[in-house]
Amino acid sequence: MNPDDQQPQDPSLEVEDQQLVDRILEHGLDHPDPESETESRLHELLALLGTPVQGESHRDSRADMIEIRARRIQREAIDEARLSQEDQVACDEYVESGYSVEAVQDATRAKKLEALGVLVASGDVSHGSRESLITRTLSGIQAHIDAEESTMKIEPRAGFQLPGRWADLVSIAAMLLLAASVIMPIMSGMRSMNQQGICFNNMNQTANAFGLYTGANRDMLPMATAGFGPTWMDVGTTPERSNSSNLYTLIRNQFAGLDDLACPSNPNAATGDADPEAWDWNSLEEISYSYRIMPQGGMRATSIDQPVRVVLLSDRSPVVLRIKANQAVRPEENSPNHDHTGQHMLMLDGSATWSDSPMLDSRDNIWLPRPIESVIHEARERHGIMTGNEQPDGPTDAFVGP
Repeated sequence: MNPDDQQPQDPSLEVEDQQLVDRILEHGLDHPDPESETESRLHELLALLGTPVQGESHRDSRADMIEIRARRIQREAIDEARLSQEDQVACDEYVESGYSVEAVQDATRAKKLEALGVLVASGDVSHGSRESLITRTLSGIQAHIDAEESTMKIEPRAGFQLPGRWADLVSIAAMLLLAASVIMPIMSGMRSMNQQGICFNNMNQTANAFGLYTGANRDMLPMATAGFGPTWMDVGTTPERSNSSNLYTLIRNQFAGLDDLACPSNPNAATGDADPEAWDWNSLEEISYSYRIMPQGGMRATSIDQPVRVVLLSDRSPVVLRIKANQAVRPEENSPNHDHTGQHMLMLDGSATWSDSPMLDSRDNIWLPRPIESVIHEARERHGIMTGNEQPDGPTDAFVGP
C-alpha cells in the first residue's frame, strides 16, 4: 500500500494512559511507589523536563568567559596601537635631530618617517580633506586616551564627588588654621606651666643650698667679698662690683649648680658645668634670678625678726634690666622670666611662693629700696592719678593726651 494513502494515527491517549497522566499531575512527581511499569517510565520521562541542558547549565560561566575575552581583545587592540620599542627609538631620533631622516639609524623606519612627514606637510589635499584628516586623527588620539583611562578609572560612590586639587588644598589649609587656633594656645599654656614648675623646683633646690651654706658658714648668707665698688649692677667685671657674685658663691663653693639657678624661660641662662675659676656670671643676660642686696659686712639669717617677710631670691628684676638698657622704669612690672605674668619668691625661711605682683603690701616693692618706695608713695598721695583736669606747667612742659 502506498504510504501516502495511510491514514494518520489518532494522537489522543487511551483512557488508561489518560488516567495515569492525570494521577501523576494531581500528586506530582514526588508521589512514591509507582503502581505499574508504565507509570514508572512516565515518571522518569517527565523528570527529564526539569533537567537543564548542557548549554543552559553553563550559561553564567560562558557569559563570564565572553566578557573576559572581550576585555582581552580590547587590551590587545590598545597594545597594538602603541609604538614598538624600535619605532619609539626611531621617532625619538627623528624628533631630536630636528626632523632629519639621516639621523635615524634604521633605514626602513627612516623611509616610513620621511613618507609620513611628506604626507603631513603636503598641500595637495583639499582644505576639506585636511580638516577631515585632522578631525579623524584627534578623534583617534582621544579614543586611545579614553581607553587608557577606562582601565584604571575608579567609579565614585553614589552621592560622593572626588575633590579636586584646589578643594584638597583649601581643606588642608582650613584644618591647619583650626589646629593652630585651638592647639597652639593649649601648647603655649602647657609650656608656660611646665617652665613655672621647673622654676619652682629651682627655688626649692636653691633653698637647700642656702641652708647648707649658712650651716657651714656660721649662719651667714652667701657673700663673695666684704663690700662693693661703685655699683652692684656691674655683672661679670670684678667680684667687688656685682651683687650677683654673692649669689654665685653657692656655685663656686659647689652648694648649687648653674642649672639650679637657670630659669627655663630665660633663653640666655647659663647652664652646664661651671668654670671652677669663675666668680660671677659673664653678663646680666645670663642671670635668671635676683638675689637680696647684701649690706656692708653681710647678713646673718638669724638676725631677722620676721624671716617670712624677707625675700631672699626671686625671678630676675625688670627694673635692673631697664636701667641697664637706659629705658624708662616701671616699678610695678612683673619679671620677664614668665612673660611678665608674675614671679617666684624664695623667702628667708625656705618657703617658695608665686605672686602676680612685685608688691608685698601697699608700700613694699621687691624691686626697689625703701627710700625710693617712700618717694613714689608720697608723690602719689600728693598728686594722685590724673583726672583730665591737669594742665601743662608752661610752654616747655611736654604733656600730651588723647
